[in-house]
Amino acid sequence: MKFLFNTKALLYLAAGCVALSAPARAEPTAAPTPASVVQGDYDALFQQMYQSPSNLDVSFRFAHEAVARGDYEAAIGALERMLFFNPDLPRVKLELGVLYFKLGSFEIARGYLQDAVKGANVPAEVRSQVMAYLAEIDRRLSRHDYSVFLNAGIRYQSNANVGPNGLLVRALGNDATLDGKYGKQPDWSTFQTVAANYAYKLNTRGDAFELTFLGINARQNKLSQYNLGLVEVLAGQRVAIGQNASLKYYGIGDQVWLGDASYFNAVGGGLSARTAIGDIGLAEALVETRHRRFSDSVNYPTASEQSGELLTAAVLTDLRFGPLHWTTRLGYDCNNAITDYNSYKRYSIDLAFPYEFSTALFGAPRQFVIAPTVGYSFARYDAPYFIVDPDVARRDREWRYGGIIDAQLVDNIGLRTQLQYFKINSTLPNYTTDNLSVSVGPTVRF
Repeated sequence: MKFLFNTKALLYLAAGCVALSAPARAEPTAAPTPASVVQGDYDALFQQMYQSPSNLDVSFRFAHEAVARGDYEAAIGALERMLFFNPDLPRVKLELGVLYFKLGSFEIARGYLQDAVKGANVPAEVRSQVMAYLAEIDRRLSRHDYSVFLNAGIRYQSNANVGPNGLLVRALGNDATLDGKYGKQPDWSTFQTVAANYAYKLNTRGDAFELTFLGINARQNKLSQYNLGLVEVLAGQRVAIGQNASLKYYGIGDQVWLGDASYFNAVGGGLSARTAIGDIGLAEALVETRHRRFSDSVNYPTASEQSGELLTAAVLTDLRFGPLHWTTRLGYDCNNAITDYNSYKRYSIDLAFPYEFSTALFGAPRQFVIAPTVGYSFARYDAPYFIVDPDVARRDREWRYGGIIDAQLVDNIGLRTQLQYFKINSTLPNYTTDNLSVSVGPTVRF
C-alpha cells in the first residue's frame, strides 16, 4: 500500500516543532501582532521577516502563509533564510524538499531531503517521511513506472444468474409463469483478478506512453453458463500540460467470454483530461467509444442482437479534506445496438469513502482501508422488446450499496473482503431483481 503524502499536515507538524529546535535569537525582536497572525496579514509578515531576518518564528509563519497561497517560491526563500541562521533544522529541510518536490525540481528536493536525515538527532517521523519522499522521487525520475494488483478468492451470490425476484413475468405482453430454473439461484464461485499499469516516461515533464491491463476470471460452482472471463487492454500517450494537468489519447481492446464461449469483443478509443485541484485531489474527464461485436452461442443464441456502438462519458474525482477522503464517478453510457430494444441510455453516479488507518497486527503496525460505497443508475431503453411486452419499453432504476475492507498482512500482501448489494426496479417484472455478493481473498501489490 502506498504512502499518501499530505504537505499541509507536514507543515502544521513542523509549525509546532520549529520553535523548539530554533536557537536563541541573535537579537531581541518584537513579536508579530496578534492581528497580523490571526488575519494572515501576508504583507505585515513579509515586512517583519525582512526587518528581523533572524526571527525564525516570523519566517516560518510567512512560509506557511505563502504555501497556503500557492506561492511556493516565496515559501522556499523564507525557509532557506531560516537555514542561513541555523543550518541544523531537519524539519525545515524536509519542508524545502517537499516544496521543491511539488515544483517538480526533484534533484534539488532530493538534496534537501538527504540533508534532513544527516546527523544523529533526526526525529523518527522526519526520517520516515524523508524515506517515503526519496522513494517517490526515484520512482518519478525512473523511465519506467509500473504497478500490479492481484486478488483471488471465493465469492457467494444470492442471485448468481441475476434472475427476476418473482416467477410471474411478461411474455408477448401477457402475464406468464417463469420456469423455476430461470428464477433467482444462489451460487459460489472462485475468482482471480489482475490489474496492471505501466508507463514509459518520455521526459520529466510528465509525457509518457501508458499501458493498462485488466484481467478477470470467475468460475461458478453450479451455474457454469455464467463462468466469466474478461481481458481489457488500454494503450496510449499522456501529454503533460504544465505541472498539474495532462491529456491522454488511447486505444481500447476488449474480449469477454461467458459460459466458456466468446461473448463479445470490442475495439475503440478514448480521450481523457486530468488535472489537480489545488492540494485537495484530482479530477479527470473521459470519453470512450467501443464497437462491440457479440457472438451467438449455445447458452446465448441471440447475443449477436446486442452488437453495436457503445459511447461512454464520465467525470471522476479523488478528493481529500483532512481525514475526509472520497471518490466519485459520474457516468453516461449510450448504447446503439443493431436492435432498438437492446439500445439504451444510462446515467449513473457512484461514490466511495475510503478511510485509512494503522493498527498493530502480528506485533507490527499494519495499514487498513475501509471504503463504504453507494451508487445509483437509471437506464432507458429505446424501444419495447416484443417478446417480453410490445407496448412497454424497459426502464431500470438500480441502487448499489457495499463496502471494501483491505487489510495489510505483511509487506505487500493483504486480505480483501468485499460486500455488494444491488437492487433493480424495472417497468417490467422480468428485470426486477436484486443480488447480495460477499467475497474474500488475498491481495498482492507491486
